[in-house]
Amino acid sequence: MKKFFIPILICFIATISIADDENITILRVGYLPLFSQIPIVVSYENDRINFKKIQVELIKFTSFTSIEAALRVGSIHAAIAPIPIILSIASDMYECKLCNIKIVGAINKGGSLLVSREQGAIKTLRGKLIGVPGLDSVEIITLMQIMQDNDLHFGLDYKALGITFDTAIRDLKSDKLQALYLPEPWGSIAEKETGAFLIENQTLFGSNQTTLLVISKSMLEKKTDAVTEWIGSIVNACKYIENDIDKTGARQTAIIQNKYFNISNDIVMNSLAKRKGGIQFIPKVPDIDQIKSILSKMTEIKWIMKSVDIVQLIDTKIFEKVIQKP
Repeated sequence: MKKFFIPILICFIATISIADDENITILRVGYLPLFSQIPIVVSYENDRINFKKIQVELIKFTSFTSIEAALRVGSIHAAIAPIPIILSIASDMYECKLCNIKIVGAINKGGSLLVSREQGAIKTLRGKLIGVPGLDSVEIITLMQIMQDNDLHFGLDYKALGITFDTAIRDLKSDKLQALYLPEPWGSIAEKETGAFLIENQTLFGSNQTTLLVISKSMLEKKTDAVTEWIGSIVNACKYIENDIDKTGARQTAIIQNKYFNISNDIVMNSLAKRKGGIQFIPKVPDIDQIKSILSKMTEIKWIMKSVDIVQLIDTKIFEKVIQKP
């Protein structure tokens, strides 16, 4: 009888392990090395060993364009994406079933900086070429509004160019660009590596929700418990980051990001501690008025040609439950 005991026990343990694996949901999450994305990596670093219902796979991208493509074809399930990209995907949903995504919440606001080779206020940007994340970005919408308020008109008094993050510093150094308006850390990196100056009165640019957390509709509907566990971890990551900024000047956050973003700890700590670009990591429901305002602007300048039902696009039930927990 003893001869059969060990093999039977091994088979029993293996059966339990397989059953457990079948109950684990794999969630593929896309991210970029930008400060708005830090909660994703802090969540992963702090909680991945303790997840019970979900296994998170992080996939690093180099541009929002590649994030958009991955969301459209369904190769990732979740991401923190710019509002214009989300609206663009949503406008095409009727002909692309795999990209059926939902906005579930907002986990940060602010975080973009306008820097220039020339020190001064907004008016010094007259005649300049300014690099932005894309000509369909929140940054270009904000820039156009602020410049117009200062009697500077797009195409006449200044120009903007959609650029990739990995060429931004080189283009500023070579004077191909004279200014950058990009998500952090790129403004801070430009200050350190090129001697660029922060344009005065950055508060004029506000501190709004520019990116939102999106998850595939099928995950929300079919894997509710797993998604709830992950969203809970993301919300806790935001609390962790805010607490770390207040108590240590973001020292622990800087250490965690280094493994995934490979950004100088000094740049991370300086930017977050000084709240550059008005960045905050406070989970909230999406600002509907902000989304509508961006949608209106995108429609006006014909970035999208089809209507978007914002109510149908948003599903914050899980997110609201999580953030209401003490």
